[in-house]
Amino acid sequence: MADILLLSGDRQRASDVRGLLRQDGHTVTVSRDVASWRESERQSLPELIVAAVEELDEVRTHSAHRPRGFPAPLLIVQHASQPLRELQLEERLVDRVQSPFTVEELLARVDALVRLRRAVLRAGPRPDGPRRSWTSRLAALLGARVPRLPKPQGPYFEIAARAAEWSDRRDTFEPGHSERVCALAAMIADGLGVGDSEAAVLLRAAMLHDVGKIAMPVELLRQLAPLDADQLRLLRSHPERGAQLLRALDKDEEVAQTVLLHHERSDGSGYYGRRREQTPRNARILAVAETYDAMTTSLVKERLPQDHALAILRDRQEHYDGDCVAALSEAVRPRPGRIPVTRWP
Repeated sequence: MADILLLSGDRQRASDVRGLLRQDGHTVTVSRDVASWRESERQSLPELIVAAVEELDEVRTHSAHRPRGFPAPLLIVQHASQPLRELQLEERLVDRVQSPFTVEELLARVDALVRLRRAVLRAGPRPDGPRRSWTSRLAALLGARVPRLPKPQGPYFEIAARAAEWSDRRDTFEPGHSERVCALAAMIADGLGVGDSEAAVLLRAAMLHDVGKIAMPVELLRQLAPLDADQLRLLRSHPERGAQLLRALDKDEEVAQTVLLHHERSDGSGYYGRRREQTPRNARILAVAETYDAMTTSLVKERLPQDHALAILRDRQEHYDGDCVAALSEAVRPRPGRIPVTRWP
């Protein structure tokens, strides 16, 4: 069960949405002063904000106060008659659902957003760290809830993708980083002859590989100066955090493992010290694709030309899987163009 702040200036609409949320056991606080929703948030400290409003401008308010940590996500509930518009807020994750929708679909989306926030805020152990104490396991057990209504899996996948998209916008690469990494990973997989089921896991992991960065302060992600030891340690936790988020939402352990290990290096010098033989092929493919795109599309470092980036990957065979690098080089190398020749009579 979650504490939810419901925003709506329409009394009947607020009553309808509140009734749906209560069906799944949530505690709902209603605010009809939509323009002051940030103040209502500071007072009620919700886990999720649901806005059933006519116009997005009602919640597009600016405030000098920047919420600390990972603020409550915002779910926009729109009528089908309203224009389908996106709302982007830099400081928080925004999702939307448009009628007509089923009760189960709405509650699944609500549950996914709450699970996402709880997973972000929950501190987890490192893969090579100590096992959790019995008290932390008991707390996790008590914190789990049995949903009152069965829920479709689709909204959970959509929330994971939405979180990855938001994380991408906050990062230091040209927009579209996840999509490009996905395309590059597909090229490498094709060159290696990866089977369909393995490739499906790879492509989902590629789209979601940096989702753990939603737990990072945007100032850290965009910092130009060298990171200190604590900042570097926090940044290097994003694969683990991403895997935790996906386990809370996606339920596909292969995808979570690929995300967890995409910063490993063949010689064991990666984030968690896994060597090549300890790292699944999908994670090795993702490491090459992600590194190549990072070198060629950075917004804070000098971008490298394609041939220079490939040369670095080939020179660092102790770090990157040589077969993956060769497959990428073959896939992205320029192909000679063909000019049609017309015979003169």
